[in-house]
Amino acid sequence: MRAKKLQDEYFMKLAINLAKKGLGCVNPNPPVGAVIVKDGEIIGKGYHKRYGGRHAEREALLDAKRKGHSTLGATLYVTLEPCDHYGKTPPCTDAIIESGIKRVVIGTLDPNPVSGNGLEKLKKNGIDVEIGILEKDVKELTKFFLKYITTGLPYVTLKYAATLDGMIADEDGNSKWITTELRKEVHRLRKTHSAILVGANTVIKDDPLLNVRFESSKTQLKNPKVVVLDKEGVTLNNPSFNIFRPEFSREVFVFTNTAKTNSTLALDHVRILNETEPTKVLQILGKMGVDSVLVEGGASIFSQFLQFSDEIYAFYATKTFGVGKSVFQNLSRKIEHSDINFSITSVKVSKSKRELMVVMKRCSPE
Repeated sequence: MRAKKLQDEYFMKLAINLAKKGLGCVNPNPPVGAVIVKDGEIIGKGYHKRYGGRHAEREALLDAKRKGHSTLGATLYVTLEPCDHYGKTPPCTDAIIESGIKRVVIGTLDPNPVSGNGLEKLKKNGIDVEIGILEKDVKELTKFFLKYITTGLPYVTLKYAATLDGMIADEDGNSKWITTELRKEVHRLRKTHSAILVGANTVIKDDPLLNVRFESSKTQLKNPKVVVLDKEGVTLNNPSFNIFRPEFSREVFVFTNTAKTNSTLALDHVRILNETEPTKVLQILGKMGVDSVLVEGGASIFSQFLQFSDEIYAFYATKTFGVGKSVFQNLSRKIEHSDINFSITSVKVSKSKRELMVVMKRCSPE
């Protein structure tokens, strides 16, 4: 039994690594990987490559067929429960049953009721099914999807870069390039999230691109949508800001309390929405299919979205400003009530040991 479990975990880990290749390309669908094994050898593998494309199971079956392998009596390892409904593609359960596969090992169940009950259909057709292999790892892989499909709200990641004395900007509000060596980590975050959220002050002061750079991929990279909280509508007076550049092929949502009309309204990829309250902004984004938001704004935005954050990426540099703007300076909580319900999950240090990345995740309710 021990040997069988180790073998199942080995092949499931391969499926998880395959699934990671689809991160940032399949939202709001989950990243899924699949491996087909027969007589201890891998005969097919695949992953969900893009939104609307073939699911991982069908990719793996097609891979086995291309290589001339028979899947009769084989075992399929798949990170998420196979779907049993007609969506953009036919049910994966049908393809599995027709292939002659006799055992399916699943990382975790699919909570989306639309996907049908693939587990029961496989069992009814005489296929041996096992669930929960490396489930914790699979749930981490699909955390955006799991929150989005069960709550209708996007997964919220808060990211900031600060000096050793806790400043995210100097006294004049300048904040660019506090950290440089770990910038690739930031772009990996941008690659996987559906949208980046900033405040109007960040746009005006830094004029950021908010696109994906420093990230290599065999699949075409997709720039995340841009969300701007702009109560006064000041960014709408300047359509030349980098966030509005059409060549990035992305939607831009400006949430504002003003009904100003100007040249920005002529840009097809820009939508102006009359709302700025964080809870409602997240609800609206969820309804528009945004499954994950990376909050990169300034102190005001960080303070507003801290309570909604599922995860925090904090980057620190061995620099000091002495005087400047602190990360959560807009919070007004007393120190005895200031504990936030997050725990550190990982720490990464740059090669020069001058920069530090700390990842914190919201603690699960007991």
